Amino acid sequence: MSNALVQIDSLRIDVKVTRTRRLTIVNSATFDVEPGQLLGLIGESGSGKTMLCRSLVGTLYRRGAYIQSGSLTFGGTDLVNASPKDWRDIRGKRIGYIPQSALAGPNPVMTIGAQMAEAIKQGEKMDNSYVRARALELLEIVQIRRPEIVLKQYPYELSGGMKQRVMIACAIAREPQLIVADEPTTGLDVTVQAEIMELLRQIRRDLNTSIILVSHDLPLINEVCDDIVIMHAGATVEKIPSEQIEKTRHPYTQALYNSRIDLVEPRGKLITINGQPPTVGDWPTGCRFAARCDYAQPQCSADVEIPLATVGTKHVSACIRQAEIWGK
Repeated sequence: MSNALVQIDSLRIDVKVTRTRRLTIVNSATFDVEPGQLLGLIGESGSGKTMLCRSLVGTLYRRGAYIQSGSLTFGGTDLVNASPKDWRDIRGKRIGYIPQSALAGPNPVMTIGAQMAEAIKQGEKMDNSYVRARALELLEIVQIRRPEIVLKQYPYELSGGMKQRVMIACAIAREPQLIVADEPTTGLDVTVQAEIMELLRQIRRDLNTSIILVSHDLPLINEVCDDIVIMHAGATVEKIPSEQIEKTRHPYTQALYNSRIDLVEPRGKLITINGQPPTVGDWPTGCRFAARCDYAQPQCSADVEIPLATVGTKHVSACIRQAEIWGK
């Protein structure tokens, strides 16, 4: 039996386009999250990262999406068939969520104190003095100065970095087992990004909370995460320990790594990935990266599913030529 906190296997997510038409956004997501693990989830826009996050907090329906097939479990609970009652016991309490945009996250017509009270109570009756004390404690944990003043303020009175810290405080209010952070540094400057990343690492250390960190920034993910899951065109193509990223066994991950701007010599030329990613839901047969891959052969585009194969400790790859290209 696996000790994983989260288990995702061959998960497929569809969205309702019209009354009869369905579009597959994610069609083969497979990975686990261990207790206390900081896992990076990376991929191009349209690869299905955000929809995967929504499936973990039970909000797919808000976008007209649903889980078509596959399995998704959290702490032994089947989230695919979870009831509204199950989600009330999980969302916000056992799974915290940090939204994609710090600027749009807080409710603009509510004070910070009121929003934090909602996150702390989660619909339960609590003494107001306890709620206020807990809110002040949380703001101190996320390193916000003068928390007693911030509680009375509205979001427009805070900087982007402070708003994101408030969202993190709300996410950890009930000390969840898992935090899903969907691109939490979007729109923030580099200095604030570094502060937010250090804050997340500190929360992981202090609370032993598992974190799924979603980003487009491979250097960032590589620096702060234990393991990295790479998504491409709605599918998991590789999972690899961060310290082994240079030993990738998938051409897409290799292309992402080689296109890192921090690897470019001064006045050097930035390496880019050929072509464009396939249209969402209109994916080619076989390997969906084949049209852009330097190693592609006719068999890569055959009408067969390419499974994730174990190539090392905690390392799986969905490339049928990985042994041929990189050796055994």
